[in-house]
Amino acid sequence: MSQATLQVDAEGVVLLSGELGFASAPALREQLLDAAGRGQGPLGLDFAQVTQANSVALSLLLRAAEQAQRAGRSLQVRSLPAGLQSMAQVCGLEDWLQQGAQAPT
Repeated sequence: MSQATLQVDAEGVVLLSGELGFASAPALREQLLDAAGRGQGPLGLDFAQVTQANSVALSLLLRAAEQAQRAGRSLQVRSLPAGLQSMAQVCGLEDWLQQGAQAPT
């Protein structure tokens, strides 16, 4: 199993990598919420290096959007894995993701 990691690049984009699932969620959640609450402008989340993701990753994404909204930021998602796109579509979140909108209500 590939350990999940989170890094913030020079532009403030959050780079996620590895397997996003039940085992990695607790540690990633705290890091992600911290990153979402800091900074200015849109919160960029880049999933390009994610090798596996399940519903927990979608939950992390929604929590990050909520935290970003509290901080007055919007969300910009990059390279969302196909499986997460499918889950978002089933949950009625596809348009929300494409718009980079505030947290859904």
